[in-house]
Amino acid sequence: MTSQLRGIVLTFLLLAVALSSTLLTAVEAARLGQYADHPALHERARSLIMAWVAQLTQGPSPRGPGH
Repeated sequence: MTSQLRGIVLTFLLLAVALSSTLLTAVEAARLGQYADHPALHERARSLIMAWVAQLTQGPSPRGPGH
């Protein structure tokens, strides 16, 4: 591969990474903005997560085979 072709390929890859990260950021912002108008949904999700966390056992794992 010639150095000119390597430069073109490297430039293309860098451009592709930059564009993909920009698109992912825009999609994530749109996704978050979609639920910003629904505080009840946010509160329901928060209470569900808190209930799951409350069910977790506390303390060290039991000793024995496989631990």
